[in-house]
Amino acid sequence: MIEETAVILECAGEYAQVQTERLSACGSCSSRSACETASLKEEPDKALDVVLQVLNPINAQPGERVVIGFEEEALTKASMAFYAVPLVTFILFALVGQWLASSEGAAALGGVFGLAAGLLWLRYFAVKTSQDKHYTAVVLRRVGEVRVDLECAINPDVSRLNN
Repeated sequence: MIEETAVILECAGEYAQVQTERLSACGSCSSRSACETASLKEEPDKALDVVLQVLNPINAQPGERVVIGFEEEALTKASMAFYAVPLVTFILFALVGQWLASSEGAAALGGVFGLAAGLLWLRYFAVKTSQDKHYTAVVLRRVGEVRVDLECAINPDVSRLNN
């Protein structure tokens, strides 16, 4: 589970709108003072704030700081779909166009059609997954709440360490 802290902006039914801030690694870099990229980050930029709609099973209220989570498996599947599908369809259609007409023009035209087909499939995939709660971030807990790991109570090797 990938976790990030956020602030609840508003609630609507089982969903909440949260705001989280994209953090840069520049703050902990030892070369920060000599880096031009870090100097660009000095100016506060509200464009770095991200607003998301997430599931809110703990009924957190507006203004509360919470930890939100997103399943790694869902992120991997979505990333593969959005990066690999257009590339693969582009290459396959270009190869088919080259094979059918034995010309560069046909390969280019096939590639364009393949890219269009991949992007149309992505639109279908995005609409389908937008309704799937597996692909939606969820509010896990309020910031400051303690998460109990029950594995320690079950695993006998860990309990021997306490003796």
